[in-house]
Order: sequence, then C-alpha cells, then structure tokens
Amino acid sequence: MLLALHGCTVARDPSHLEANIIRPGNFMAGSGVIESIGSLREGKMHRLYLRMDAGGFQTVDIDSERFFQGQAVELTNDGRVVLVSGTSFYAPR
Repeated sequence: MLLALHGCTVARDPSHLEANIIRPGNFMAGSGVIESIGSLREGKMHRLYLRMDAGGFQTVDIDSERFFQGQAVELTNDGRVVLVSGTSFYAPR
C-alpha cells in the first residue's frame, strides 16, 4: 500500500503573534508566562498578568485580545508582547 502525504503551510499574519503595550515606559523587558488576563473598559484592550522567568510578577496593558492563559511571551524593549515560538494557539476570528 502506498500512502501519499501532503504537507501544507498556513500563512499567518505576524500581528496574530504580537501586541503593543499601551504604556510602554511602565514595564521591564524579558520573558514570562501569562498567568491570567483581564478585560479593560477601553474596547479590545486587555491586562496581562505575567510570571516572569527572571523572577517576579508584572502586569501590562495591551491592544489585543489574541492572547491566552499559559502562553509564553517576550516583552520587548520597544514595547511589544510577542508569543514565544511553539506556544501559540491560533484562533481565527
């Protein structure tokens, strides 16, 4: 019996993998895990509660609703939250 397997690739918009921090001067860059997420009154803005890898805990407000509890993220120096490869759950809207 001969089986043919076809691979497929899915083109993803990079904006699905990152968000902007609303107040970028008010956080410390580094990697961590999302412990929980809260909704803010301002539309699609959310607050991430993060357990940081280097120790400690911090919150950041972001302009996206595409993040989930348990995901590993990187807070960048330029004010973005980026999913760490291999931890994303892609839920199209």
